Amino acid sequence: MRFRNLDLNLLVALEALLDEKSVTRAAERMHLSQAAMSNALTRLRDFFEDDLLVRVGRQMVMTDRARVIHEDVRDLLRQIDARVLNPREFRPEEQQRTISIMTSDVASIVFMTSVSRKIAARAPGIAFNIRPIVHPPHAYLEQGRMDFLLIPRQYTSPQHPMQELYSEPFACLLWNEGRFAGRDLTMEDYLQAGHVTVEIGQMAKVPADRNLIEQTHGMLRSAVTVNAFSAVPWMVLGTDRIGTLPLSLARIFADILPLEVRPLPFDVPENRLVLQWGKFAEDDACLKWVRQSICEHRLDAPDAASSF
Repeated sequence: MRFRNLDLNLLVALEALLDEKSVTRAAERMHLSQAAMSNALTRLRDFFEDDLLVRVGRQMVMTDRARVIHEDVRDLLRQIDARVLNPREFRPEEQQRTISIMTSDVASIVFMTSVSRKIAARAPGIAFNIRPIVHPPHAYLEQGRMDFLLIPRQYTSPQHPMQELYSEPFACLLWNEGRFAGRDLTMEDYLQAGHVTVEIGQMAKVPADRNLIEQTHGMLRSAVTVNAFSAVPWMVLGTDRIGTLPLSLARIFADILPLEVRPLPFDVPENRLVLQWGKFAEDDACLKWVRQSICEHRLDAPDAASSF
């Protein structure tokens, strides 16, 4: 189909090319051969009378014209999908769709397990693809690779709408036969102990709680570093190490393992969990329904605000 002499199918290829800045990766994303994607780029260059992507060293970078139209093309395709291709009358029970969510293992365990069951009861054809946090997460919203981000408030982007779901304090997890068992930790205990620390993703991002603690009290002594919060309890077990986790997750593991939960010996801002979605997806009926279901569920979130 052509519009003003442009094959509209090329807009999908254009978005992939500008997102990936690579003919090879764009071809893989669209399940096309590299030759077919190269041909699409040639036709786009002819239509726009601009190179769109140029090689600088080993990388391809966008031209000024490409940077100007990149977001417009992305938004246009999302609006076509939401307003034209999706039916106006929405019935949850008839949906066949996979919803992609980028989130931490904490939110997966303490929040999405119950949310997914709730949604499955009304819309059994809706599946979830839950992926780990990759930085910067908002880029995946903008590229349409993720439908939602379920992340701490500090990682959100002001460019997209969001809804805070709940907040909870951080807590210490201890082996119930270790030297810190049976009593509250002092600040000296905490700062001198060996810790099970978490570093997330390929960029080894330090979680907010550790970042705040180290800014105020100095570097923690890391005895073991893991790449997920759910690995922390297993590294605490049988040792005098301390793990610092969101309270809801700490309680889950203390219920099933010989571990104790204790408050931090100093104040640290709470972990605020936020749902964020792309501004271009506001009118997508299915995503809107899923979003509302998730946001309504915040009232059933773990009892994180109660005392220890």
